[in-house]
Amino acid sequence: MLPRYFNTDIDNRKRQINTLKIFNDNVVEITEGCEFDVSFNAGDHSLTVRVTLGGDFPKAKPLLEIRPLIEHPWVNEKGVVNAAPGLLNFTPHSDLGRVVQAVIREFQRNPPALASTDSSKPSSVPKLDADSRTSPSLSRYSLSPPIHPGSTMFPELNLLSTEELRFLDECDGRQIEFIEELPSVKDQNRMLDDLASQIEELAEENLRKESRLCELRQTVDARIEEVAKLAFDNERLFSIYQNLSEKYSPRNIQEELGKAAKTAEEESEKIAEQFLHGELDVDRFLNMFIKTKAVFQLRKTKEEKLCHQLNRLEKAGF
Repeated sequence: MLPRYFNTDIDNRKRQINTLKIFNDNVVEITEGCEFDVSFNAGDHSLTVRVTLGGDFPKAKPLLEIRPLIEHPWVNEKGVVNAAPGLLNFTPHSDLGRVVQAVIREFQRNPPALASTDSSKPSSVPKLDADSRTSPSLSRYSLSPPIHPGSTMFPELNLLSTEELRFLDECDGRQIEFIEELPSVKDQNRMLDDLASQIEELAEENLRKESRLCELRQTVDARIEEVAKLAFDNERLFSIYQNLSEKYSPRNIQEELGKAAKTAEEESEKIAEQFLHGELDVDRFLNMFIKTKAVFQLRKTKEEKLCHQLNRLEKAGF
């Protein structure tokens, strides 16, 4: 059997409410976390199960009420479901959704008659046959109105004597043993044991892969670090490339040639002023002025030629 893990009461209550919505259709929440209506069709009748969860739920059993009133061994005269096996054996580990689903399926398999409002009419609730061998105190364990004398969803009960049935009814421990000996319960326990074994094998296999997983994680971390470093270097080199690209772009070279030509022209003007003020003799003036003017003219010519070429390229769509 799978071990049970106990959660808090709030978690258990939420889980129970979730099972109600999972296993049943048409669930409408009337009062948040407390009251729910589940509508369904049983034969020609439209019925509704009102599910009420008390403050102690799931430690306390839920209250199930059927509307409109029907005649059925599981339902009392007030419409309260009080004899469904799922409710009789309800524990905090039961599934509320499955319990309500079992009640609805019972009514759908054996559509009940609506309760008569005339008290003078006899009830249509079927009575146990005298040969059914089921004691009156065990009648609440009948899962559905008997279709044939002695029929039951637990055929194993037909193999018990009246004394054994009475003992089963009065002894909770014997009821648990009887349920655990049912073939369906054994099959379910066997299935759970097989599932537990599979889970254990899977867990062991995962543990065996833990070291390999750690190695792969370290490899991935190292590669992530390497990628981050490469990305940083890429950004740095891209920034350098952008600066150089702007610096050596044709238009920028043209602008720099223009600035350099203007600088050479200003320098030649300064030399001319110095000569006019008598600071330079003729030979020195001519030597410096001619060199500066030559530099100015060279730069100016290159700037104009480059500008002309770039304009032609732009007009050509380059």
